[in-house]
Amino acid sequence: LKWPLSIEHCPPPFEAMRAPLLDDSSAQSWPTARLWRFLELVAVFCAGSGFLHYVGSVENDAPKDGARKPATEGNSSLVPPKMDPLGGVGAPLAKQVVLAMGNIISFHTEWDNWEAWSKEMAPYWTEDMIYDFGYVGSWNFGRAHGLREFFDNEHIHYNQALPDCQFTDFIRAATDTTCTSVSYGLARWEGPYAGVPPPASKPWVRVRDLDFYLVEGDKIKINWCIIDVVDMFMQVGYNVLPPPPMATDGYLAPKAMDGWPPPLSAKVHPKATAASEQIWRAALHEDYRLDAGDARWWSESMVWYGPGGVGTAHSSREYSTHWLRPLHAAFSNVTMAIDIVVCEGSYCGAHFYLHGIHTGHWLGEEATGKRVSIRCGAHARIEMGKIQEGWMIVDFPLAFHTMGVDLFGRAREFALAVS
Repeated sequence: LKWPLSIEHCPPPFEAMRAPLLDDSSAQSWPTARLWRFLELVAVFCAGSGFLHYVGSVENDAPKDGARKPATEGNSSLVPPKMDPLGGVGAPLAKQVVLAMGNIISFHTEWDNWEAWSKEMAPYWTEDMIYDFGYVGSWNFGRAHGLREFFDNEHIHYNQALPDCQFTDFIRAATDTTCTSVSYGLARWEGPYAGVPPPASKPWVRVRDLDFYLVEGDKIKINWCIIDVVDMFMQVGYNVLPPPPMATDGYLAPKAMDGWPPPLSAKVHPKATAASEQIWRAALHEDYRLDAGDARWWSESMVWYGPGGVGTAHSSREYSTHWLRPLHAAFSNVTMAIDIVVCEGSYCGAHFYLHGIHTGHWLGEEATGKRVSIRCGAHARIEMGKIQEGWMIVDFPLAFHTMGVDLFGRAREFALAVS
């Protein structure tokens, strides 16, 4: 601004207002000159106030403590905007790592392109990583060592059989070094799964899934994963096991408002985690190692979403009657090997193996006398000192394989019968 303000610097409306005053000689009269001088002062005051407001806003908007502003249009800085970490404020490191990796899987990023896929995945896995999927029969692969085996084995086979499978996690608990999730996927079954073809209609199926992770530093070292193949087969009429002793309600989310997926880490208190883990380990020990049979750590009104072929228990009595007691009656000299236990707040999980001699009737099979390996993944929600809800998947194809029975072969027979 120039002082005194001249007509050249007046905005158009102000100039139009002044023009009539200058059109006749009266514009030079004393009253008119004083009036015009007053209007000039008002204009200067308003312009000055606007300038000071602008300077103040720029000063207040400037980053503090040497920090750079987030990148915006016209700003060459590439500093990302401030936001919560994956999993929310307070999320343990393992939860953040697994979520970042899981986004690549969930969005099927370059799923069939090894070069591009491995470039995306490599930052989240150790070089000697292990991916341990369930038994897959004629697909004939076991644990994958390294990303290349992971890609060539489970990853490609699964995505060809169940393309664009969309998973929803409904439990995700973690520490800084461990993580677990409970999920279900929705997909059309379009290609053979472990040599078992889908029905001609290629129906939609719900895939029950669980994962456990061991994290080393900020990379995943081991991922144990099981899906409930028997339940998927049952959905399309491939009933490879006898009718379950209990009705099947599904694989439902927790009946609790603990965040989504629970638990919300910021709300978790370490004492609650410690108390839950103590109860969970006691329940695992008594239910499977001691053959206590009374399920005393389970609430009387609990709900247990058991594996395909067993069903859903709505009381501790049903859980004991239709799962624990038949299991221990069928196997002797049972040992238990726990790979990992994860607890966060009210939520716990465990991946473990039971090994025993098959000496009694179990799920339609008479005793074989063989030593059988039963791979299990189990989760629980614990409140008021009791387990209120439970979820379990058992790798029945593996257990029956060690008994000398091919469940995938049975499923293929069903598929051929209805084709």
